[in-house]
Order: sequence, then structure tokens, then C-alpha cells
Amino acid sequence: MFTFIHHQHLPLLKQLRLPFMTAVQLRDPFIENKRVHRPNSNQPLSDSEFSEAMAKSYEALEPHIKAMVTFEYYLKQAKQNREQIEKQIQRPKTPKQLGLASLESYEKVVCLRLFKQIYQQGLWQTAGMQHEAVAIKLDAQHPFLAGKQFEQRPQLLTPVIYDDSRPPLPSKADPFPALLRRPEHLAYEQESRLIRPSAVMDKVIDEMLTCKFPKGLIQGMYVGLACPESVVESLHALVTQDLNFRGVPLKQIGVSATHLRLVATDVML
Repeated sequence: MFTFIHHQHLPLLKQLRLPFMTAVQLRDPFIENKRVHRPNSNQPLSDSEFSEAMAKSYEALEPHIKAMVTFEYYLKQAKQNREQIEKQIQRPKTPKQLGLASLESYEKVVCLRLFKQIYQQGLWQTAGMQHEAVAIKLDAQHPFLAGKQFEQRPQLLTPVIYDDSRPPLPSKADPFPALLRRPEHLAYEQESRLIRPSAVMDKVIDEMLTCKFPKGLIQGMYVGLACPESVVESLHALVTQDLNFRGVPLKQIGVSATHLRLVATDVML
């Protein structure tokens, strides 16, 4: 898994620290909930809502028809006429437990954004801070990330759900739904999030809540396209001279000469 750190915050790495984000720092409009527009009958269904409606429709078919058509085929055909079908679907009423959580609901936790891969241009423009960040490859199996507890407090590492429908309000069974729900069109990001109580963050540096990480957690560093050359030189010195990072692979993101793709190449100084 990869996380992004702006090149100006790389001194944190030398201190073996990672910055986590608060709900406010995420700047997620669906957590901040400003200028909320209530749904109306013309609002499109999300993919999950449409699939659920088609599942109910499929189950209502006569048995002899169902025997000839699989649900997968039925859904595929329905998607070809989705706009017309949606007009005929009665939108389900919003459950009482579905609502808009406030930022205060998430003040006691922080998160570390983690991504499955780093070769999407859109990812570098957003999470990669306009290519000015360094992507840090982390050992996803390390207890620092995968453990159920950190500093004797619970933590949660889980994939983000991509669904346009609103998540339920926080509950004991699902305490952080809005932190783990993103719009469907962002599914290409393939993000997971590590959620921890803010109380375990042991140091604030430049208004960032940071946490000490163990040696061996970092498995690679990938320098963004817009990072200054001095950043490459500094990281090269880090992985060749610092005992905590010696031997960690260092690569630089570039562009393919033959395709509209990002590639990673070895750093040659």
C-alpha cells in the first residue's frame, strides 16, 4: 500500500513519523455537508440502488422465465435501458437512521489514506498534491497497519466503499461510515483507510498529528514529477546513509515515451 507525503514534510520521515489526517483536513464535502440539497424524484439512483431494484424485479419474475435468464444477464440488459427503467422505479424512502453526520462525530479519530497503486494520473493530482508529493510504499501486513490495536487502543484498516448513496449515521456497529464512503466515480483510486483514535497521536508538528512508525515499515519511495531535484538528492542520501532507511528502493515517477502512462524508474545520480 502507498501513502503520499508532500515533499516539504519529508523531514518527518527522518524522525520515523507519519502524518495522519483529521476529518477537517480531509476536506471531504460529504463529511462537511455544506449547502445540502434534499433529494427529489429526478435524482439518479446509485449503482447499488439500481442493482438492488433490479434484484427485486428479477425475483418477481415467473419461475419459468427465471430458469431461462440469469440475474447477471438480466441486470446487463437492464443497464442498457437504465434511464427509462429508473423513471419507472419508485425511489425507496430514506430510512430514519440515514442522515448527515456532523464533523463533531469524527473529531476523536484520525486516518491515514492508503492506496493500492500509484500509476493513475488523477491520483497524483489529488492525493499526490499535484505531483508534489512522494509516494511511500508501506508493508500492508505489518502490525503497525494490519493489527487490530495500536498502543492498546483499537484501530481499523479497511477498504473504502465506493457508492453514491449516503452512508448511515454513526453507530456502535459502524462508528465511522462517512470516513469510509466515497463517490462511485472515485473507485479508480482503490483507497483503504487506517482509522485510529486521535489520542494515540503523540506529537503535533506543523499542525499535523503524527505517529512514530517502526523501522522496516517503509518498502519503497516514489518521487513525484513536480518535486524539486533537491528532494531526490535528499532522499538518495537518506536511503544510502541513514541506517533506518538504508536499502529502501528509491524511484522517480516519469512519463512513458510511447503511452499516456506514468512509469517509475530508478534514481540515477
